Amino acid sequence: MAKKTIETPVDGVTESAPVPGTMKSAAAPEVNQSGFCIYIGPNIKGLIQTGTIFRGSRENALRTAAAAIERYPLVKTLIVSGDTLPAARLKVKTPGNALYANYHKLAGK
Repeated sequence: MAKKTIETPVDGVTESAPVPGTMKSAAAPEVNQSGFCIYIGPNIKGLIQTGTIFRGSRENALRTAAAAIERYPLVKTLIVSGDTLPAARLKVKTPGNALYANYHKLAGK
């Protein structure tokens, strides 16, 4: 991806600066302002239930659900932050996206 810049003359010297909103950091961690994550996938008897809430970061949620993730790796994709919960709940019910596909793969296990 080409780096977009704005060239601005300052005292006869042209400087290049990144255009705001065009560069994404590859290592930018997901920010979870809500302080919790939730599992929006189907119940998996003995491992994890729909609506299970995990306090703290996504990393903490993944550690807590490690047994379910080890057995069914798609569980990881269905643990979402509280910040993205409203949109994720709609996507799980809408065909044509990864959350929908992963939910139905797990439900049909």
